[in-house]
Amino acid sequence: MLDSVINNALRILTLICLIGQMACSSSGNEASPDPNSNPDPDPNPNPTPELTIEEKLQTIIDEKVGTDADKLVGVSVSIRIGDQEHLSLTGGISKLGVPVTEDMRFGVGSITKTVVAATVMKLVDEGLLNLEDTIADWLELTSENVDSSITIYQLLTHSSGLTGYMYNDLWAMAEADLETPIPQATLFGFIGPPDAEPGVGHSYSNSNYLILGLIIEAATEKTVGEVMREKFWTPLNMNAIYFGTNEPIEGTWATPWRDGDDDGVLEDIEADFGPAFHSIFYCAADVFSTASDLSQWAQHLYNGDAVSEASRTNMMTDHYAIPDDIFVSYGLGTREVIFHGRSTYGHTGGMRGYGAYMFFDPISKVSIAMLNNQSRSDDGPLLRYELVNELLEEVFAHFNI
Repeated sequence: MLDSVINNALRILTLICLIGQMACSSSGNEASPDPNSNPDPDPNPNPTPELTIEEKLQTIIDEKVGTDADKLVGVSVSIRIGDQEHLSLTGGISKLGVPVTEDMRFGVGSITKTVVAATVMKLVDEGLLNLEDTIADWLELTSENVDSSITIYQLLTHSSGLTGYMYNDLWAMAEADLETPIPQATLFGFIGPPDAEPGVGHSYSNSNYLILGLIIEAATEKTVGEVMREKFWTPLNMNAIYFGTNEPIEGTWATPWRDGDDDGVLEDIEADFGPAFHSIFYCAADVFSTASDLSQWAQHLYNGDAVSEASRTNMMTDHYAIPDDIFVSYGLGTREVIFHGRSTYGHTGGMRGYGAYMFFDPISKVSIAMLNNQSRSDDGPLLRYELVNELLEEVFAHFNI
């Protein structure tokens, strides 16, 4: 009897609860949320996706290139971290209607000096040369403007006191016969009166590396191009880098542009760039490379075994301080340049029709090569520096290095 009463009471209680739930549901229709409504609307319903690192860098490049006088004609960039190439980008044109491509070779200008210095240091490592060897120890060439007691060390550090050799008369000789190379012994005769006594201080001069090239050839009985290929390009499997004075440049060149008459307008000078020009640039400036091979060269030289550890350290050592906030010192064929508070090592480059940067950061192991196909434009040098500076800022931030 008691069980029956309890069961009936439970049934009644359950029925009351069900009726209450139904009442709540039916009476609250006007307050029920609309499944199609958004009670918390997004103020930005279509957000712009964050740019990738490639897109950020490409935007920086695109802002710098163009055919206007205050732009860079064309650019090729390669960025590595250690032995891995992370980024390869291009912008602008080689010539009208032809965009710059990754496989194009550019003149690297004075970045050539890093290769010449490395070649000398390789021969020092092998015992063939000594940094205290003098010009007279290796060359019979003489000039009243060249002190034959100048040492290889003084040539490497631009502390010889020598002035340059690329004067107007020399260029006039080249332009009179673009297809005939000018012997380097003839270039030696164009060296002007010295600026200072040997060893007094640093004074940048292409004549130092002209003479270093002649010493390399005297010591090895080979051309500089043959020695570079034997010591570096072949063993390091670098197949898109050449020494134009001594070997044909295979593959596609980026067309060189230059404001030769200072009227603010760049001219295509590809037709002028024959054997005579190459012979003049020689060991001061005549390496040609893709951006990819050049960023790889920076890694081999400053982060690898292109030369011995002792030679690499010597090349990167501050041998002469430079009174500048950015370009702060010079080693052996190596500039120390500050980017975002960091000391980086490599070189800048400039020659007829081309400008370039190649630097390595020992902290992050980042190397960058930036190649540009123009020279003698008022805005070019600053734009090249700004471009590399802005690219490195994004790379350091993105990779948190």
